[in-house]
Amino acid sequence: MKNYNLLLFIGLGLLLFFYSRTDGKENVSADASSSMRAFDPTYNPDQSIADFLTYRALLTGQAKMAVTGSSVTKGSGSSHQSKTWRGIIQEKLRYTHKALRNLTISNYGHSGYTSVRLLEEEVTAPIISEKPDVLFIETSVINNHNKNVTIEETLESLVQLHKLYSEALPNTKIYFMSPNPCTENKFGPEINSLGYTFIDYVNATAEFIKDKGWAYFDTHGSMLEEMEKENIALPSTLKDGIHPNDKGYAIWGKVLSPYLVKKGTH
Repeated sequence: MKNYNLLLFIGLGLLLFFYSRTDGKENVSADASSSMRAFDPTYNPDQSIADFLTYRALLTGQAKMAVTGSSVTKGSGSSHQSKTWRGIIQEKLRYTHKALRNLTISNYGHSGYTSVRLLEEEVTAPIISEKPDVLFIETSVINNHNKNVTIEETLESLVQLHKLYSEALPNTKIYFMSPNPCTENKFGPEINSLGYTFIDYVNATAEFIKDKGWAYFDTHGSMLEEMEKENIALPSTLKDGIHPNDKGYAIWGKVLSPYLVKKGTH
């Protein structure tokens, strides 16, 4: 009789244990499903970049983000990659949701490359292979200006970049951005051989991208606005007139960060 009672007690204990485990899994599953729905673009079409990355992380287990552009995207002028605008926003995004704690933003910046050269396979192939959820394209117009690429060629290269990545990566959200403001420097004259200033390239590409209805972040204008507000002299933010120093990249990261969590950025 004692053995029977012992067996009955053990059986009830095991039944309770397995029921608790199953019930717990259902609750976890329900919580995950509820969390994912909160970030699902189907239900939240005006979600932010951070929300979209969170959704992708919850859905696939890992969100992917990449940046491409010139040396100011690569991080030239900084003391460490963590001090670049890419490093700064990577750290910011990691703290927007626990699903992004291990987010790494891949850097495909190339020193000296114009927007035309960003179409070269050595640049595009690794990005396409990675299949990022979010891709930022810095327009590289610092180099377009200094290397006398025409405005027409510049705009056509942006069309080709958007077409290439839109077709190859249909699930990737694409964002264009201008480079940082610059001063007079050794890399090129204020007015190039085509009669254009650097600002001409910034303005022409900004207007063109907005007319196309593509997502765009005005790094150039946002940084100048922040510097004016904080009474910061532009030369003090640059290592050599073109490449930001740590101070310049900190301002870039500061003005870009709110854009990442702003609703309706795409």
